[in-house]
Amino acid sequence: MLRNLSWETTDNLARSQFQIYRALGDAMGIGEDDRRRVLLLNQQEWTDWADFLNEGPLPAEPPLPVMLQRLGSASHRLAVLAERQGASTRA
Repeated sequence: MLRNLSWETTDNLARSQFQIYRALGDAMGIGEDDRRRVLLLNQQEWTDWADFLNEGPLPAEPPLPVMLQRLGSASHRLAVLAERQGASTRA
């Protein structure tokens, strides 16, 4: 069966964005439940997206464009917060 490279690229993008978000959360010591709430996901949606990160199927909810927006916004906020915390510890 032929693979659809555009879908594969989209999956890789979504996985990489979710991995960045998780890595920032890990680095800042933010628990999974708090990370889930920031993304406005219920427990099942969080589990579905975590399964997707581990090569599972793309979840239907929230839709991919919505999830990418949430991940981008949340990752940006975490990065800014981490930068501010780093600057305050250096001062």
